[in-house]
Amino acid sequence: MHEGEEDFLIESRPFEVPLPPPVPGPHDRVMFIRGEGAPEAGTKEHEDIMLRRVPRETAMRFRAAAGGRSMTHAQYLAALVELHRRARERADGGDDELRRELDELGLTSVTV
Repeated sequence: MHEGEEDFLIESRPFEVPLPPPVPGPHDRVMFIRGEGAPEAGTKEHEDIMLRRVPRETAMRFRAAAGGRSMTHAQYLAALVELHRRARERADGGDDELRRELDELGLTSVTV
């Protein structure tokens, strides 16, 4: 674990948020929201993540880069993860300049 990394570890568990107070005025409609229930283990196609304590400049650049490409934050993050995978593959395949750049950023090869 790198220095400061503990700030980004969040326990994975459901959380509850109270409903906001009702809108003032007459209420002649009732809405029921029903979820599909918890998915079976290993069947989730998507995950929800929350990032805390992201440096302001990084967060602003991330949002601008995603929005400028008409991508959601999730799509942009997925593209960055794929870009890193491809760059790491090239670096591990002998591209020493790319390896040095990735290592300088702390993106050394790891086995997951």
